[in-house]
Amino acid sequence: MSENILSVKNLVIHYETDEEVVEAVNNISFDLKKGEILGLVGETGAGKTTTALGIMGLLPTRVGHVIQGSIELDGENLLEKSPREMRKVRGKKISMIFQDPMTALNPVKTVGDQIAEVVLLHERCSRAEAMIRAQKMLAMVGIVPERYKDYPHQFSGGMKQRIVIAIALACEPELLIADEPTTALDVTIQAQILDMMRKLQKEHNTSMILITHDLGVVAEMCDHCAVMYAGELVEYGTVEDIFDNPQHPYTVALYKSIPSLDKDVDRLHVVPGMVTDPSNLPSGCSFSDRCDKKGDMCNKHEAPGIVDLGNGHLVKCLKYKPEVEEK
Repeated sequence: MSENILSVKNLVIHYETDEEVVEAVNNISFDLKKGEILGLVGETGAGKTTTALGIMGLLPTRVGHVIQGSIELDGENLLEKSPREMRKVRGKKISMIFQDPMTALNPVKTVGDQIAEVVLLHERCSRAEAMIRAQKMLAMVGIVPERYKDYPHQFSGGMKQRIVIAIALACEPELLIADEPTTALDVTIQAQILDMMRKLQKEHNTSMILITHDLGVVAEMCDHCAVMYAGELVEYGTVEDIFDNPQHPYTVALYKSIPSLDKDVDRLHVVPGMVTDPSNLPSGCSFSDRCDKKGDMCNKHEAPGIVDLGNGHLVKCLKYKPEVEEK
């Protein structure tokens, strides 16, 4: 039996309207082992959330389309499942923590009932048993069970996020996708939430995809890291590979933009130019217009392929293709 809990192969996702086609995810592939945490990083618009929604089967109806590829969870291709079958998978085998806890909860239902609802949907149990499970989940995320009957507006932002995590973990899913789970929280609460997520992940041996802009969070939480740009995975490897030996010019540029605590800095480094428009992608390298290492070959050839630099450290850049010579 494969040690991978999730295997994404050659995934392409488009958003199609009457005006344009947005190529949001472009032929990405990655595997996630059981109990492993994968960090998915990149600028806004890189395709991180779209990848997550594609895995969850929650792409916008009539607009979002999986053009090609496969998404296998425990060897089963999720793209072949009907909407009804996917409803049984979501919450039980795979759960997602959305970006904003303020809008992720139903304002007219008690937080306990919202947790119990998930349990009732996926487990064979009575309402009384679901209530007990919900109270245990509240306690597990650091909220006293007596607050079962409170409503979302009675909680702070950090407490709301704890409740969202309790809902996501209520049925002990095999895979948890966390989409920037600390974005709306202050720094102190961020650290508490991340510590709690890491503890719960270890206790339950849950696999996790952590979507974030914060490279510090990736260094602290993740085993592997995938860097996305313009819907592509431009670099993938262990956290040590990506942090100690970044190879793609975009990954290097991201690190340069992090403020240094050891040096006085008058001006922060920025990646020049604008993020590539996914509705008008170039034929060559998508990053070439912003790259300080580009040569003539970067705009003349087809998009670069993936090159393995050793031990699974993958990079998508023409400078690693020996057969391509700059003219």
